[in-house]
Amino acid sequence: MLKTIIIDDEPKAIKSLELIIAQYCPVLEIIGTADSGINGIKEIVSKKPDLVLLDIEMPHGSGFDILESIAVLM
Repeated sequence: MLKTIIIDDEPKAIKSLELIIAQYCPVLEIIGTADSGINGIKEIVSKKPDLVLLDIEMPHGSGFDILESIAVLM
């Protein structure tokens, strides 16, 4: 199983990804979701997933900002 975190500011997008993963990707285990960059960074640092499904355009920073932050923290 690949531990997976979904980060998206749109709850419907998170729910859609959860449904798609449940139906078509049994190898993925969703261990967390986040609705913002700050919450996403907290989830990634605390849970250390194998895979992050990351929205690019979010309020208060982009998905690329999250990647840069994580590179410094890890």
